[in-house]
Amino acid sequence: MKLGAFAALRVGIMLLPEGAKFWMPWVIILALVNVVYGAFIASVQTDFKYVIGFSSVSHMGLVMLGFATLDSQGLLGAGLQMFSHGVMTALFFAVVGMVYDQAHTREIPKLGGFRKMMPLVTLAFIIGGLVSMGMPGFSGFIAEFPIFVGLWNGQPAWVWNSYTWIAIVASISIVITASYIIRIIQKVFFGAVPDEFEGHIHDVTVLDKIALVFLSGILVALGVFPMLMVPWVQSGVNNIMRLLGGA
Repeated sequence: MKLGAFAALRVGIMLLPEGAKFWMPWVIILALVNVVYGAFIASVQTDFKYVIGFSSVSHMGLVMLGFATLDSQGLLGAGLQMFSHGVMTALFFAVVGMVYDQAHTREIPKLGGFRKMMPLVTLAFIIGGLVSMGMPGFSGFIAEFPIFVGLWNGQPAWVWNSYTWIAIVASISIVITASYIIRIIQKVFFGAVPDEFEGHIHDVTVLDKIALVFLSGILVALGVFPMLMVPWVQSGVNNIMRLLGGA
């Protein structure tokens, strides 16, 4: 997914900046549909892995929204979101794999009570969920907030002379994301353990725990100390803005 976004940035914007200025108002509408529709589709999935997959579609729509603003804040947020989403998705799929390895099913209605057997896996998924929701103190907030600021600052020559309403509609995805993340946490990790899992579910290995702590640590560290990455991304954004005539 990130390779596609990088290609859109390098070819669609940096190689063809005038074309980007012409087409981006339309691209931003398509990206808005991507963000909201992807979140809705994720919310109705019953397969644990499919939820994460469609959630990724929605979050990558935010990357395209950031690109389409052609604003320094929006581009900064898009770059940070690409990194944050990559680590967050790795964490999510690791959790899904660990649960499937024990339960041999990804059907959410058939799961439950894994907090008792896999406490660290539960904590890792909650951290990933908070990142996905864009909660302050986590990398998701550091990435998504500049995107919405870039949308708020956008001034195209049409559609109410502002992207403000697009930012408002796109923020609906945050509420939808919170709804399905909370549903999964409640159903998969809390509640009663199904009878067929009693005595058959065990905690993950030490190596699995190290991987979970490492990925979770990156997401928390970037949220608490954004300057660990912001200057790197900002230097690239400055070059893009010069090509667009904005810096």
